[in-house]
Amino acid sequence: MEQKNQSQQADTEYSRCAVPLSERKSYFSLTIIWTGFVFVITSMMAGGGLAAGLDFKGIIIATLGGNIFLSIIAVLISIIACKTGLTFALLTRYSFGSSGSKAASIFVPVVNFGWYTIQAATYGHFVAQVFHFGWVGEGICMAVSAIVMGIFSMFGIQAIAILGYIAIPAIVFLSIATAMRSLGVIGGVEALFSYVPSANMPLFSGITAVIGTWVLSTATCIADIMRYAKDTKTAVSATLTGLLGGNILMIICGAIAAIAMQNSDLTVILLSFGLVIPSLILMTTNIFTTNAANLYSTSLNLSNAFKMERKKMLAILLALSAVATLTRPYEIGFLFSFLNILGTVVPPLSGIILADYFLVHKGRYEEFDKASFRKWNPVPWITWAVCIAAVYIIPLGLPSLNGMILGGIIYTVLMAVTNKQAVGNLAEEA
Repeated sequence: MEQKNQSQQADTEYSRCAVPLSERKSYFSLTIIWTGFVFVITSMMAGGGLAAGLDFKGIIIATLGGNIFLSIIAVLISIIACKTGLTFALLTRYSFGSSGSKAASIFVPVVNFGWYTIQAATYGHFVAQVFHFGWVGEGICMAVSAIVMGIFSMFGIQAIAILGYIAIPAIVFLSIATAMRSLGVIGGVEALFSYVPSANMPLFSGITAVIGTWVLSTATCIADIMRYAKDTKTAVSATLTGLLGGNILMIICGAIAAIAMQNSDLTVILLSFGLVIPSLILMTTNIFTTNAANLYSTSLNLSNAFKMERKKMLAILLALSAVATLTRPYEIGFLFSFLNILGTVVPPLSGIILADYFLVHKGRYEEFDKASFRKWNPVPWITWAVCIAAVYIIPLGLPSLNGMILGGIIYTVLMAVTNKQAVGNLAEEA
């Protein structure tokens, strides 16, 4: 017990225990961290992808619809995180069990690792284009970007907040400036609404792509940030500011730029304006804030899965990401395939976590330090597998919404029928 307490005292990021009330943060601080996370160049790229298949009215509908869906998930997960003070990885112990949680929480960093690598590669590709490096130079830029972006993650959530204070004003100004410059190119707002895309994208596909931009983070990573909230009002307000303000701004600005330049490759668009230095500042501040928070969340999940010291795990991840960028995953086709997979696979997990807290446990978890957990609970795994299959079979509705609702319903029913519990008096603590 003494060794466990010493370990928790050394864990300044509270990766294996609840965040104490004395360490909770204000609305402004959390908004800076979360909005910096949400302000990401890949959201602008997603806006460019929407412009390839939707008119501007359709883009607005898809963006609003997707972000409202994301906000519902994010708010509910934030409330749970705030009330418990726990990371997403620790929250999954209540539904998946102690060993099951390790398996479930590996899924999150694996996907986050992909996200991190895509964004590092995008930035390295951009720098190589600016300075006219060849393919070898581009590879070096991408690998170095993956390593440098992880430095802020090493120093924890306080360093990420400081980065956000510096970067967010620049991101907002330059994103809006890019959109305004684009409007001037196409001839104003009237021309924007007269835009006709070259291809036809179903509106539901557009909404699913928007959901895919942040469904993983709103279902999982946001808990790692909002566990620091002083109260649920602070958590909810910060969450909505980031999504309904930040993500909508990024997607719409990216779409306007793509419409103006008739190209969904954001690197080409920014360089086409001839504003090399502002574009470089936009890309740097935009990607660095998101990737720092991204890798921070990944390290917390892997700390739960492998019980390895967080900074050692970060060093391994940075090396792997540097190598993975050489596959050049920044291409828009790869990105949209990735987003659509996320938009289908992750929502059932959200439904399971939300149903476990609000329905199975009636909105109250036993304190983490006092709870004892079974090693495995098969119910969430069965639920997740059934939901993914059902989403691909059901031809109607929005796949993301179907997955989340089915996840919540099936999990709740199976838990009631089997009376399986991952936490309780008879449980075995791992």
